[in-house]
Amino acid sequence: MSTSIDVGAVKVTSLNDGTVHLPPMYYPGLDFGAHPELLEADGTYHIPAGCFLIQGGGFTILVDAGLGPPDTNVPFPEDIAAKAGLADPPEWIAEGGLLPDSLAAAGVAPADVDTVFLTHLHPDHIGWVAPDADLFFPNAEVVCGAADWEAPASPAPGEAERRAGLETAAAAGTLRTVGAPVVEIAPGVVARHTPGHTPGHYAVAVSSDGEEAHLLGDAVHHPLQLMDKGISFLLEDTPDHALRTREELFDALEGREAAVCMAHLPGLRFQRITNRDGRREWTPV
Repeated sequence: MSTSIDVGAVKVTSLNDGTVHLPPMYYPGLDFGAHPELLEADGTYHIPAGCFLIQGGGFTILVDAGLGPPDTNVPFPEDIAAKAGLADPPEWIAEGGLLPDSLAAAGVAPADVDTVFLTHLHPDHIGWVAPDADLFFPNAEVVCGAADWEAPASPAPGEAERRAGLETAAAAGTLRTVGAPVVEIAPGVVARHTPGHTPGHYAVAVSSDGEEAHLLGDAVHHPLQLMDKGISFLLEDTPDHALRTREELFDALEGREAAVCMAHLPGLRFQRITNRDGRREWTPV
């Protein structure tokens, strides 16, 4: 599945590498009883492992690198199933493998990508950097936040294996870390430091010919966070800081003709943030 928009002369395409199956406990503050439609029959909330392709004059950028090949799928941990009260959990908590075909459908080969920008270093964003110790994007520089590289977060399931791919990129001299508040990735493409979910988290903004799109990574983890400040995410490094960052992003984007998407937005379709009668809402682009 993919969806594309034109941002002036730049094309932005959302790509899905797979699915993560998360129990309700991963979303503190979200009343799943009031939103039963969010849960699948297996008792988990299914979210895409989104990545974004940015194509402009002279550059091809991939924002985030998904979960990785199917042979790195992460079995559903027994301890998490027990804590969530799932008697018959899904086989996998995270299953990937779709990114190569998604890229091919967009007319892009791995060798065409010149920059892989990682919004942060959780395992569902780094899986295709170098699976099996081979650089999947042979001509790409891999860029990530220095704070995440230097101080890894508490390991999530599958993180250690995928982080080994970053070590491969570092050993090959293709990994670059950044720490500035604003980092230019390519003409009209900038990353802005948006910490909270992780210390080194960045969001990416694309602007061209007076149009703009914003890729929020995991700074927004669930669409209902737009309307409810009380919804958090279990693996946020600093929940209070993550909330401040989210609200700053929402305030900055509300009412603007700016396309918005994030890595785990169901359907990965671009939206705008509008306000109706004093209440924020998502509006399709």
